[in-house]
Amino acid sequence: MNDVVLIVAAMIPAGFIATYLWRALAVVAVTRIDPESDFLLWVRAVSTALVAALVMRMIIVPSGVLATIAVEHRIGAMAIGIAVFYAASRSTQIATFATVIALVLLHVVSG
Repeated sequence: MNDVVLIVAAMIPAGFIATYLWRALAVVAVTRIDPESDFLLWVRAVSTALVAALVMRMIIVPSGVLATIAVEHRIGAMAIGIAVFYAASRSTQIATFATVIALVLLHVVSG
């Protein structure tokens, strides 16, 4: 038990340092980079495509507990989330909340 506590106690500061070190470097670097440069537009497009691919992978071929929910419910919740996203002035927080609620309701109601 003591080893577990030491490992967790070491992981928290290590995670903090790893996360905030890169954030600090990004703050320094961002002052010198044009946000509309071709390179940053490319980076934004690639990162958006990667997130979209991962979300679709989670919907089509899920693992863990999500695999127990029917694919129709996952796709329906995604459609509701997209509709809420545009209806709520492109708010990702509201759309994410609506998607989760829709997924839970679809799963619970259908039994």
